[in-house]
Amino acid sequence: MPVSRHPKRVIVVDDDQLVRTGIRLLLRGSLEVTVVADLSGRTGLLPALAEYDPDVLLMDVVMPEESGLSLARRVRMLHPALRIVLMSSIGDAALHADARNVGVDTFIPKTAPAADLIAALVGEERSAPIDRAVLSDRELQVVELVAAGASNEEISLTLHLSPNTVKTYVSRAMDKTGTSNRVQLALWMQAATGDRLVEDP
Repeated sequence: MPVSRHPKRVIVVDDDQLVRTGIRLLLRGSLEVTVVADLSGRTGLLPALAEYDPDVLLMDVVMPEESGLSLARRVRMLHPALRIVLMSSIGDAALHADARNVGVDTFIPKTAPAADLIAALVGEERSAPIDRAVLSDRELQVVELVAAGASNEEISLTLHLSPNTVKTYVSRAMDKTGTSNRVQLALWMQAATGDRLVEDP
């Protein structure tokens, strides 16, 4: 990944102080991005955008005062060139579609490693290509249902498999795709099928 001569300036918005602190620590020392401010919600966001003139706005989807989607809609109208990245623990295709409509550039799971977070912030694809061929046909069927929000029990009934067999397929799929939970696995499948928001700047 090329190093930016001037780091991307990032404002972080999340109602959880621990998350904001964690992101600062995660990005500390990066030559590509720097956190210039962090906020707990909409209060003070517009003045902060004017003061810091960031390149990227990183926001949680779910916040008590106003959702990340709602904030993204308002911010996009005022700052059309600003890159907007949403953090989510929800692998929901409908949510991603709504995000596209309000001008969000990409999603990143809250559990993503630093390299993936930085890639999302600077607007680059992940270094590892998404290849559906790493999964067997049956594993793909299971992961597609995971991405659709189905539980193991629902997958078991749909595919006529035992619950333990479904768990095994999900575990194997996570190992093969380098994911560590169902949300990441769902996002992997959405990326593998072209349903992703990552765009090159």
